[in-house]
Amino acid sequence: MASKQNPAINLASTGIAVIAGAWTIFHLIWNFQKQTGDDYWGQALLVLFVLSVILAFVQFFSERAALKASTSQDEFPEPAISKYFLGSSSSAALWFVIRMNVGSEWLLAGWEKIQSPVWGANGTALGGFVKGALAKSSGANPAVQSWYASFLKDFVQPSAGFFSFLVTWGEFAVGLGVLLGVLTGIAAGFGVLMNLNYLLAGTVSVNPILGTFGLFLVMAWRVAGWFGLDRFLLPAVGLPWKAGTLFTGAQPKHATI
Repeated sequence: MASKQNPAINLASTGIAVIAGAWTIFHLIWNFQKQTGDDYWGQALLVLFVLSVILAFVQFFSERAALKASTSQDEFPEPAISKYFLGSSSSAALWFVIRMNVGSEWLLAGWEKIQSPVWGANGTALGGFVKGALAKSSGANPAVQSWYASFLKDFVQPSAGFFSFLVTWGEFAVGLGVLLGVLTGIAAGFGVLMNLNYLLAGTVSVNPILGTFGLFLVMAWRVAGWFGLDRFLLPAVGLPWKAGTLFTGAQPKHATI
């Protein structure tokens, strides 16, 4: 959904996106070069996230009446707040900051595995991970449920090399897709699926936080990639229930989703 933004808010939101994107690029380069110092990327994104939330709510209250009027005749009216945050380009800066966090975490996790020989075709690292998960499936209060332990033992363990490949390149692909805003909802959805598998295997770490952010990106798929390639890709490709301009021959309208 396109929206008429206040010029000042629009400028501030674009500035937040530019700073978040530039700092994230630096953060990725910093990590690729194996620098160990703190680049304050996490702290910067937290500040930018708070600022983007404030700007989004300011814009939301200015659009609230129009949003409610536009859905009043629907059979199942969508609440104005969800229509704004999940379907209005005014909230795009907020989702961009979240994308920078989620995408970078996945990309760097995948890159680390790509560079590691134990995550190669022999599946050494994944095999050790599975053994650790299976050890958590016994006792009075097992951290790993029996059905998932059976899946790890019967399917993953015998094909550790194949699943190691899926995990390694899957993490990298999810990170790249989320960062660039390419089919953001689908990319984030696969990320959530991996988070869920790690949690089922008894590994908490950052998975609850990363999975929650990823789930919100899935729900905001219409505008989460507005500051990204989805701004042009979604109108061109379309959806299963609505053909895009690539197939209909219509002129693209990049200003709306």
